[in-house]
This record gives sequence, C-alpha cells and structure tokens, in this order.
Amino acid sequence: MKKPRAFDHRGVVEGFFGVPWSLKQREALFELGAPRGMNTYIYAPKDDPYHRKYWRRSYPRPAWQKLSRLITRAQKSRIEFVYGFHPGEGLCFSEERPVRILLDKAQRFYDAGVKTFAVLFDDIPSRLARSKDRASFNGSLAAAEALWVNRIIAAQPSTWIDVQWWLCPSYYSEDSLLERVFGRFEPHFLDILARHLDGRVACFWTGPRVVCREISLTHIRRIARTIKHPLLLWDNYPVNDLSMSDELHIGPLHGRDPRLPEYVRGYFNNPLLQAELSLIPLATCFDYAAEPARYDPEKSWVEIVRERFGYRALPYWRAIRRFCETKQTTKTRGKRRLSAASSDLAQLRAAVAYIRANRRKRWAREISPWLQAMQQSSEAEENADNPRTPTSRHRISNVRAKPIGG
Repeated sequence: MKKPRAFDHRGVVEGFFGVPWSLKQREALFELGAPRGMNTYIYAPKDDPYHRKYWRRSYPRPAWQKLSRLITRAQKSRIEFVYGFHPGEGLCFSEERPVRILLDKAQRFYDAGVKTFAVLFDDIPSRLARSKDRASFNGSLAAAEALWVNRIIAAQPSTWIDVQWWLCPSYYSEDSLLERVFGRFEPHFLDILARHLDGRVACFWTGPRVVCREISLTHIRRIARTIKHPLLLWDNYPVNDLSMSDELHIGPLHGRDPRLPEYVRGYFNNPLLQAELSLIPLATCFDYAAEPARYDPEKSWVEIVRERFGYRALPYWRAIRRFCETKQTTKTRGKRRLSAASSDLAQLRAAVAYIRANRRKRWAREISPWLQAMQQSSEAEENADNPRTPTSRHRISNVRAKPIGG
C-alpha cells in the first residue's frame, strides 16, 4: 500500500508585521516543532529593519550574534534555517549594485551554514515605479522579479554548494485585497513570471485568499500548472497582524485538503504575534503537514492543550477558544454580539478565573487583552438576561481557580 504523501518542507515562516519573536521564543518553537516533523524555519519578520527597510545593511554585531545563535539552534534541531530578503521597496531592478549587495550579505549566512534563501516581493506596489525599469522589462513587474532572481543565481559565488533560491512574487494570491491595497496587477502575471524564472526556483503562494478558510486541491492544482515551478504554500494561519490584531486564532487548523502535497513542495504557517499562545495552533499545523491524510483537527488540538496545560485545563481552553471564535464571527458578520447559553457563560467565567490564577505565566500575559474582553462579554450577557442582578464583575471576582499547567 502506497504511503500517504507529506510535504517535503514543513514549518514556519515568521513573516508577520509586528514585534519579531525573541531568540528564546523561537527556540521554544523549535523544541515544540521538531518532534512533530517541523524541518524548516523561514526568517522574514517584516519589522526587522535589516530584513526589509534597511535590507542593504549588514546586521550589527549584537543582532548578528543573536541570529547566529538562532541558526545554530535550528541546525541542532535538524531544522533548515532559511533567510528571507525583502528588497522590493524602492528597488531599481535594472541596476547591478543591489544584486551584489544581496550576495555580499548572503555570504555571511552561507558561512554560518545557511543554504536556502528567499527573495520576497510581497506587499509592494503592483507596477514598476521607475521609468528605467519599465523600459528594461517592457513594463512588466513579473518579468523584473523573475529576471532579478535569475541574475542573483548567475552571480552567486562559484564556491557555493547546494544553494537554493525561493521567490515570493508580488502577486501571491488571487484575493482582490491585493489590488485594493497595492494597485492593479498586469494581466497574466504568473504566466509571465513562469516564462522568465529559472526553473529551479520555488515560488510562494498563499491560496485563493491572503487569509484562507479553505485551500482546495482543485485550486492548488490550477496554480501549480500555471506557475510551472515548485510550489511553496505560505499559509496565513494562525497569524493575527494588521487588521486582525484584535483576533486570537488558537483553534486547530481546518480546511486544508490532505492531498495538497501532490502539488505543494513546502507548507509553512505564519504564526501569531503572541509566541507562547501560537504554539497551540501551530502544533496542529505541524500535525497536518507531517501526515495530512491522517490529520484530525480536534484530536490534535486536545492533545496539544493537554500536553502544555494538563488535562484539567481543557474545559477552560475550550471556553477561551469558543469566545475567540465567537468574537471573530461577530466581527465578520457585523453584529454587536452573539448570545451565549447559560452553561457557556458559566464556563467563560471559570476561564476568566483560570487566566487570572495563572497571570504570572507568559501565555496569560499574552492573553491579557482578550481577558478584559472576556470579562466584559460575560457582564454584558448576564446583565442583558438579568438586569436587576448584581453585575457579573462582582460575581467573577468571587470565582476562584487554582493555577493549572502551563
């Protein structure tokens, strides 16, 4: 019997807008992920200035020492460290110097053992801004991005061995959100990219949306046949940056077809800004990536909650998850609130007490903005049903829970 396929590259792309994770938080990620099949980590935090805004500059010594330790830690965990360059803003594609700058900077990483690099053109204007570039590439951003990566490959040192280059094109999803934010893309962007790009370069794609509820085999098969290059899936779950900053995605991964490895070489999740809480949903993502055909979302989620917080904490985390999912549904549907059953309300109050009892733990500090929202929600629900009863603020203050796990 043929063994179900798994993704060749499995792991995390730290690619969000916001405060980058610390060295200790990334080490905790490796500790959790490696036993679950994580084998790749892509370093690409948007707010690391030397990754994006000042990508031409070398890392100062203190910052480089931290990155060097992270690379070593990844290698010890048998996790491939991929460094991402984000050179798109203000780049003149037709100049030679930026290629040399990138390779000089990459040499330091290569010497530290990094063999895979990603060139990321996500979230930049959809058209070439410079007249020189428009003339050089016939007005095509897709051709400019492809040919620029080709020049990097052609110019890399001959002494480099087994180096891979990955590319995130500016058009990385069919979501209309991209054009609303960055402008209209040229027609047939992916076809033009595929025609010009070195065939060895793998390409990132996020799916039918920037943030997807579902990613189907039908969709991925069509994209793979269009792009004609190894495909890497940048899955924006459970990330909560920018407009999602008031959301907390701690439930299991859902809606990813188990047959995606037939067309996708690498599968990477963009995590929450809250590193400790992120480990809950990321564990389910790792379980999916390692064995898509056997992945059970609820079973995976229960196992990670029990592992990190103990079996007695499971009801509290169910209530926290239910609150976060309901809050997101309310936001999406534009309603003021969704009524909760009395049993749910009691569980929510118990969850509030549980978080308070563990307030000195890292995950409890991360969840503090939602703790206030949970308390306010429980008050609103109870007061709406019982306008003459004492406020639930008083009732919640009398609920006690002992610290459990975590």
